[in-house]
Amino acid sequence: MQKRIANFLNKKYLCTLSVADDKQPWAVACFYKFDEANCRLIYMSSEQTTHSKILHKNPQVAGTIFSPTRFHSSIQGIQFLGIVNLLSGEEAKIARELYEAEFKPYVDDRLAIWEVKLEQVRLIDNSLGKFGKMEWKKGDPEVSDDFQTIQLA
Repeated sequence: MQKRIANFLNKKYLCTLSVADDKQPWAVACFYKFDEANCRLIYMSSEQTTHSKILHKNPQVAGTIFSPTRFHSSIQGIQFLGIVNLLSGEEAKIARELYEAEFKPYVDDRLAIWEVKLEQVRLIDNSLGKFGKMEWKKGDPEVSDDFQTIQLA
């Protein structure tokens, strides 16, 4: 993953997750910890929430992470796709320790620990040019740190 994308993910802490089943879409905001070594977001949530129940049926997720601004030239944000897994055993213990290091006051033993294994990430950063973007996909052999600008037709 490009360093610029990883840096953005490391600096932020709140994401939206969007899920869907055959009946309806659903979105939720949650605190996350980026695990750069494993290209994943770690978060905590009850297994009884609407989004968790949907994720048990369909683990595909889309999400966003962004810096709020009213100025077009300052827009920065991430759009991502991933696969969510409910963690258990040693995996859950390791993930919980990473999450707790960042959010100790918010850790609740009644909540489950989850991961979003990132499959695709797009960083939009207008501070580097109008409609500047950088993309990463799981398994891509080439990783470019070059920014591209989107040409509008």
